[in-house]
Amino acid sequence: MRAIAIFSPSRRSGKSWLITALARSLTRQGLRVVPFQSQTEITDGYRVDAAAEVSQSSAWQAWAAKIQPATHLNPVLLKACSPPGEPWPKFQLLIQGRGIGTVKRTAYYDNYYDIARPLIRECLMELQSNCDVLLFDSYRDSLCHPLASDTDQNFELLKGLEVPVAGIILIDCTHEGGINQLWGLWQRLSPENRQLIRGVIFNQWQGDRPQETQTSQWVKTHLKRPVLGYIRPLQNLTFDPESLCTLPAPNPTKLPQNKLRLQVLQLPNLSSYADFDPLMGESSVNLEFLDHTEPLCYPDAVIVPHTDQAIADLDYLHKYGYPQQLQQFVNAGGTVLGIGNGANLLSKKIVLPSGDFQPALGLMPFASQSHTKAALFPVETFSRLPFPNLPLSGMTLPCGILNYAPSSGYTQLFETPNLGLVNPSQNIWVVYLQGLFNNGSWCRFWLNALRQKRGLSSLPTGIANFNERQEAILETLANHIEQYIDPMTLLDEAP
Repeated sequence: MRAIAIFSPSRRSGKSWLITALARSLTRQGLRVVPFQSQTEITDGYRVDAAAEVSQSSAWQAWAAKIQPATHLNPVLLKACSPPGEPWPKFQLLIQGRGIGTVKRTAYYDNYYDIARPLIRECLMELQSNCDVLLFDSYRDSLCHPLASDTDQNFELLKGLEVPVAGIILIDCTHEGGINQLWGLWQRLSPENRQLIRGVIFNQWQGDRPQETQTSQWVKTHLKRPVLGYIRPLQNLTFDPESLCTLPAPNPTKLPQNKLRLQVLQLPNLSSYADFDPLMGESSVNLEFLDHTEPLCYPDAVIVPHTDQAIADLDYLHKYGYPQQLQQFVNAGGTVLGIGNGANLLSKKIVLPSGDFQPALGLMPFASQSHTKAALFPVETFSRLPFPNLPLSGMTLPCGILNYAPSSGYTQLFETPNLGLVNPSQNIWVVYLQGLFNNGSWCRFWLNALRQKRGLSSLPTGIANFNERQEAILETLANHIEQYIDPMTLLDEAP
């Protein structure tokens, strides 16, 4: 097992981008790759469960390595909670994805880093025994005292590994002064830490061959290290590792008033947050997970997700007054979509294990029953609404509707019976298909129906499914870097 660590003297240099591309490239070689971010500053996180989140760049890196995002891959987060531009910003400190307080950056190192460090080391030690390659995405702001000569905590963590480490300095060429940044960082490194540096990569390089030769000679002369690659700008693909967006956004959809606001009820036993990745990947959507402390606030749609414990979550919804809020929302023309057991909760009443009935949310005229740990089966079907004959695929969730009849006015959503229903006003949707929003065209038609209510322009509907777009991005990133560097050579011993 070997480790590759990426360092950079500047922000937004492409470290996370390069780790993502390397993860996919090395995974394609048949290696077991694990990307690791010890600590990360973020604006928006990616939820891995009801109480924990990681950075969105950590999620992309995990997907690139074909593993699931998890908090042990990104154990410490500093999530911005101050207005942009504030001179001394504050952060919500999350350890193992869970918030433990609000701190300033310096206060984190003064009061919390000694607590977090053993956890970070523990995660690293566990990971190195379960992979062929560890990709270490360094945390630039781990410099406790910027004027000190060599206080970077990344090196402390890496020297604790029991495997060879190939450190790479990544220089961003989009701004002038790249050589000065490189030299400044090198001067700050102690001789011991310099031994971890394998070489230098220049990102966003636009120079010609003579400039490459001149730059390589300078690096070899002053750092005694090789230039491992000159990566040119990526063409025809806009990729931001801090966003799940998989499609370029036309400028009008970036305006807040042109975005749909969707709220997902954050049920205590919500089954899978990953089901909502496609909506998070839509630049035209603001997706919010709503807990009991927040009112509905009349979004464009409310989603009641699939839950593993329908009865317990129904009690939760009753406790916090959601039946009344949702009824008022629907009466005002609002749209509600329920998935799986979340769809069953929209019914008039739900059968209990004892055989008795309990009042449900009362948005549908049917009775229902919940299902726990039911087997899921793959299904392929075609839509009837919101647009006919769109292909869909996913995993079936057991339908809990007990007394559906066509005379109710509810229409079957799909060619496969009992996979989904919609009411005559098309503002109450019930679906028993896991992975519903992954179906790109269907998702876009559904979003366009919501946009039409607001008088907004329609989005293009001829798009691939979300997971296909996601995979295409990751493959493109890997193909791109392989034109300029050989990732396998980064694993070689330094000459």
